[in-house]
Amino acid sequence: MSASATPSLHHVLRQGPRAAAWSGLRDPLAAEAVARSGVDLVVLDLQHGGIDEPDLLPLLQATQPFVPALVRLRAVDPTQVTRVLDLGADGVIVPLVDGPDGARRAVEAALYPPAGRRSYGPVRAALRHGASYRERVADHALVIAMVETRAGLEAVEATAAVPGLGGLFVGPADLGLALGLGPQTDGDDPTYLAARRRVVAAAHAHGLSVGLHGDDPAAARAALRDGVDWVVVANDLKLLAAGTAQRLHAVLPERAGG
Repeated sequence: MSASATPSLHHVLRQGPRAAAWSGLRDPLAAEAVARSGVDLVVLDLQHGGIDEPDLLPLLQATQPFVPALVRLRAVDPTQVTRVLDLGADGVIVPLVDGPDGARRAVEAALYPPAGRRSYGPVRAALRHGASYRERVADHALVIAMVETRAGLEAVEATAAVPGLGGLFVGPADLGLALGLGPQTDGDDPTYLAARRRVVAAAHAHGLSVGLHGDDPAAARAALRDGVDWVVVANDLKLLAAGTAQRLHAVLPERAGG
């Protein structure tokens, strides 16, 4: 699939259960391999991964011929929102959104006036999408707010109602910590599950998609049955470490558990 033929992320996430790969490595070859795996989208992680902003352009060029690419930012930073979208990212995931104000600031940074406050200079985004990019920017600049703090959970209904917001994303580790439960990477605590269902209900009430970061396949399947629209099914760094350990233990079983 050529980059010009890659469907918008809005379209992809509205078509039923979807799977994403999480990429924190800065190597374009690894990112391309992940993008070719059959997943529906790739998330490039600026917040906690090994990726820095100078790495983004080659990583986007490596992944987007095959799937849309989101970038998780470091913070609610309007300048970074605009910069990442100008480089051609299909959207951004904004962490630690405590309420509608943070979501609104991110949306305004993604959209051109009069809907937003984004400075015009789409650079690679215009190369990918052509002269119509400005008119169709809402289709190619998805803004997803992470719900992972207690304040963010309490304000989730108001956040979901922000005009132009494209989705919500549950960070189970930080949300679990905020609820006093510890990181809920597999999402099995009843209090956490109730919070996640609240996020899903708020998003779906406003026609938004809901994504979820996860590691365990069974927990991911359960989340999809529970109304989550798309889930992270693989993390490149974790897969590399786990795959190497699995091969090591297959060859030298005495190393198991070492």
